[in-house]
Amino acid sequence: MNHTADAVVIGGGIMGASVAHFLAKKGAGKVTLVEKRSLAAVSTGHSAAVVRTFYSNPLTITLARRSLDMFENDRDMLGGDCGFKRIGYMCVFNDHSAAPSRHVLGLEKAQGVDAREISPSEIQDLVPPVHVGDLVGAIYEPHSGYVDPTKTTQVLCHSAKEYGLDIHEGTGVIGIKTEGNRVAAVKTSEGTIATRVVVNAAGPWGRAMGLSVGLNYSLRWSRESDLVLDRSEKVGDIPLISDPTSRTYMRSNGKNEILGGRGFPKELEPMDIDNYNPILDPNTRQRIEQGLFQRIPALRQGKYIRGWASIYAITDDWHPVVGPEPGLDGYYAFFGGSGHGFKLGPPLGEALSDIILGQTPTTDIRAFRPNRFAEGELFTSTWGGGNRA
Repeated sequence: MNHTADAVVIGGGIMGASVAHFLAKKGAGKVTLVEKRSLAAVSTGHSAAVVRTFYSNPLTITLARRSLDMFENDRDMLGGDCGFKRIGYMCVFNDHSAAPSRHVLGLEKAQGVDAREISPSEIQDLVPPVHVGDLVGAIYEPHSGYVDPTKTTQVLCHSAKEYGLDIHEGTGVIGIKTEGNRVAAVKTSEGTIATRVVVNAAGPWGRAMGLSVGLNYSLRWSRESDLVLDRSEKVGDIPLISDPTSRTYMRSNGKNEILGGRGFPKELEPMDIDNYNPILDPNTRQRIEQGLFQRIPALRQGKYIRGWASIYAITDDWHPVVGPEPGLDGYYAFFGGSGHGFKLGPPLGEALSDIILGQTPTTDIRAFRPNRFAEGELFTSTWGGGNRA
């Protein structure tokens, strides 16, 4: 391990990988990424990895559009093939959820997003096995899709090696050292790295890293579960379907599988992030399957293949904290994806790298600054509180 670096990134999930990639590519010098486990080992690797623009505020729509552009041009913009599959995105709605859905559509159209409202009959035409039931419509984004989250993280990191990125997997970070009002080093299980720039991209452990420099972030954690089913002969390819009525989401997963999980609105499942069971429990499996079968009854004929549980790291407004901390030179926060971190990670990492390097970012991300909570400038959602941003 190098014992000095121009910048150290703590965490090898999508956020750490993204900012490390762009820092190296933009000439930050010797950039070191330190990951306790392996790249994409926890939240990122278990993400549904959906890439869509359906958000209820203009800034996240802007970032999501940038993300979609990045994944559509992944070899040029992200360093390699991230496995992007364009399958479309559909948020179905009943009378109760029609108004917020249409509001989001208006925000998307204002930014030129290719999205439109479709009728129940059009839903049925696009996805014949869907049980329309009480649905009155859907917002449909034909260009959206999903990627391989682990492959994406690995591509971002390994493609940046030629620009000087040094990657250390299996190396835990003990804490960040300071001298006066600035960072000075990162202490790891393999030694100390002297540096003037540290990015705290430790995901669920972002709060613990913050405490090492006296920053007490408000962060909650919730167990997040998904499963994969054989899609059965009667269910063909489907777009990503977000369904507030059945409280689930689902999408095609390769040629013969459907990935699904519980979606908005859902209650938190508090957890111990250092001691949790990563195996999908029977009760949660039943709740996910119940929602999937409600919307696509033919999935009952499919076979359960696998399931898992991972972690949501949740900030007070369900949006990431990104940027410098006043009074602590050289320190930058970048965590708290709250279920949105995967798709927002690459464009946020791009913008944060510019900020670190003293350049004007492609997208103004000041609204994500860590001290926004103290300043009372939180993000809001047309859906109200909770995990639908």
